[in-house]
Amino acid sequence: MDEADYAQNYETMDRAVALTNRNRRPGPGAPLVDGVPVCRECGDPIPPARLKAVPGCDLCRDCQAEADQG
Repeated sequence: MDEADYAQNYETMDRAVALTNRNRRPGPGAPLVDGVPVCRECGDPIPPARLKAVPGCDLCRDCQAEADQG
C-alpha cells in the first residue's frame, strides 16, 4: 500500500464518520403535536426512551432506519 492508498482509505473512513455524526447531531428537535414530540416523516409519536437515548432526534426509529439505508 502506498501513500495514495492510505489517503484514500482515510478519506473514505472520515466521510463515513462524518455522515454518521450528521445523522446523530441534535437538531431543533421533533415537532410537537399537543405537546407530544412526533416524527417529522410519519407523524407518529416518538417514544420517550428514544428521545432520552438520542436527544434532539426528529425521526422515529423506523424512519431513521430508512434514512440510514438510503
